[in-house]
Amino acid sequence: MLVIQISDLHIRAARALLNGRYDSAGNLERCIAAINGMPRQPDLVIATGDLVQFGATAEYACLREIIGELRAPLMLLPGNHDNRAKLRAAFPWHHYLAQYDENCRFVQDDFTLRIIGLDTVVENEVEGAIGARQLGWLDKQLAAAPDRPTLIAMHHPPFSGMIDFGNKPACADGPALAAILARHRQVKKVISGHLHRAIATAFGGTQGSVSPSTAVSFGIPFFPDTPFYRTSEPVGFQIHLYSDMPGCSDVITHTVTLSDNMQAANLFALEGKTA
Repeated sequence: MLVIQISDLHIRAARALLNGRYDSAGNLERCIAAINGMPRQPDLVIATGDLVQFGATAEYACLREIIGELRAPLMLLPGNHDNRAKLRAAFPWHHYLAQYDENCRFVQDDFTLRIIGLDTVVENEVEGAIGARQLGWLDKQLAAAPDRPTLIAMHHPPFSGMIDFGNKPACADGPALAAILARHRQVKKVISGHLHRAIATAFGGTQGSVSPSTAVSFGIPFFPDTPFYRTSEPVGFQIHLYSDMPGCSDVITHTVTLSDNMQAANLFALEGKTA
């Protein structure tokens, strides 16, 4: 199974530049063109939050137009910049977004790899949380299918990426989630966004990762007191590959970066076998 993760799109209304500087709409278009041009189309694309910048109706209209060019099936999760009600109104055919009143969690059982989406948004807060009710729901979902390899997607990383705004962890419930994962070993990976760069770590007895943003990259915290900063590193997305073949039962992640001079149409051109 092939899953594409895009994250932290930060689309502005009328394609306005993010922070007056970053072409988040154009960058998303280039990412979508690259995905559409892959020699093998993904089974699913997951957008892990911060879909727009201010949670405005006009921003979701712009997002809907741009992301409508994507050929593969798409699932959406909100981030701290999103507005759940306006997201649901903009994508009414994404029925899973409204399955639960309080958040946009979901289970996707149609693939070899089971996908569980968690909604970590806390209203009017940058930091996120899963919450006791959603953690209990997750525990029950995992207990109901112990033999199904599972991927968990969320916006806020449940582990420290050392880019913790205001010295606060991105997600308050990381230890509680890790304890649940320790009881349910079928979870192959936890994927997240929010930190705008590719990060990987061990977490809860499985793998944890953060996808780069399609809009703008954040800097590396080389020291504990490194101030927050943005970089000119290329934006991009991640490819998560899963196979249930013997000896290959993990989720393997590749990070794809798109520099300004890259032609998306040729990004995945097959040049023949080389060593």
